[in-house]
Amino acid sequence: MLMYRFSLLVLFLGFCFSNVVSAKNVTWSEQEVSILRSLSLWALPAPPQSPSNQYADNPQAQALGRQIFFDQRFSANGKISCASCHQENRYFVDGLTKAMGIKQVSRNTPTVVASAWSRWFYWDGRRDSLWSQALVPFEAADEMASSRMEVIRIVAQDSNYRQAYQSIFGEIPESILDPKMPQHAGPLANKTGRENWFRLSSVIQKQINRAYSNVGKAIAAYERTLRPKANRFDHYVKQLIDASQLDGQQDKREDKFKTQLSAQEIAGAKLFIDSDKTQCLQCHNGPLFSNGGFHNIGSGTLAGADLDFGRVLGLPSVLMDEFNCLGPYSDAKPEQCSALRFINRSSHIPLRGAYKTPSLRNVEKTAPYFHDGRFSTLAEVVEYYNQPPADNGANELKTLQLDAQERAQLVAFLQTLTEQ
Repeated sequence: MLMYRFSLLVLFLGFCFSNVVSAKNVTWSEQEVSILRSLSLWALPAPPQSPSNQYADNPQAQALGRQIFFDQRFSANGKISCASCHQENRYFVDGLTKAMGIKQVSRNTPTVVASAWSRWFYWDGRRDSLWSQALVPFEAADEMASSRMEVIRIVAQDSNYRQAYQSIFGEIPESILDPKMPQHAGPLANKTGRENWFRLSSVIQKQINRAYSNVGKAIAAYERTLRPKANRFDHYVKQLIDASQLDGQQDKREDKFKTQLSAQEIAGAKLFIDSDKTQCLQCHNGPLFSNGGFHNIGSGTLAGADLDFGRVLGLPSVLMDEFNCLGPYSDAKPEQCSALRFINRSSHIPLRGAYKTPSLRNVEKTAPYFHDGRFSTLAEVVEYYNQPPADNGANELKTLQLDAQERAQLVAFLQTLTEQ
């Protein structure tokens, strides 16, 4: 029986890899294993702190937020909740080309799984925290079409909600619950709601906003519990790491290593991390398969009836948001808002038609794809990247020259990212 010796190298991350790792008939270089490890769930750190939300990891807030997330009473027609678009049995998307609330929304529904690690929210990044994002759908005309005053009244009038709210955030000011106050009021509500809002004193408005922000913080606390789970790719990488640390006979290593991926899937993984062949890692890197940034891939709608300019409009929106990290309802100190304080406002950054890079975890199960849901299959997405459009302005993509077999291999690899 053949004997093999692997010289072990100690890498910066504390894992030891041999110069060449052999798994059955597959050979991985030290560099390739390091890249694979960086993409695996085992490289995912604990969720970052949320300084603008002091209740982000409060179990009581998580429980309250979960109840609100699934409660349809917060919509104008009593039929829509957060979970209508973010469906638990669909990896927290809805399977629609564009989301459907009271009316059809203009964009595809992104998942909220792993949102605790995000820095910006929405396809255009127009919100800078989970809690500020959670507030928008309540008042959006196409989503729940309610108002912040109605949201607070529902919480206050439900004895269970009110008790839970007050145990976390303190008393709801009686002044905003006075029967003489309008039932429907908010600066982003319908015409009646807006008119009612601007008749309120600034003191009352701020009290409503404070209570409203707390509702968002509770929802965010729940959403932070939605963590990604290991998939076949993750298990494969774990076995690669374990195999690389063995220093003995090959048959001992192969007893330890039980291949989780097919030859086609492994070929796809090699393509995915090969920057000479593909551009995948340029945007889809790290354990969430996303750099969290904004990229122009030629998918913007820059003309016609459904204009969508992406990040170029999301940037001023997040800066003007009263619920952002530097706003009066944030729990953060100004120095804790570095992402917002040092946001790049340069006109030289190509933000027109740029959208946030989505995670590829569970990508097979979260179709359709892109911000407008234009593609139904992964094969169509890969073909788009292989032959990017040349007629929609400048973008970051280049033609890949992948043949049909290589495109099928990439799709096969992407299918391994579905959690088990």
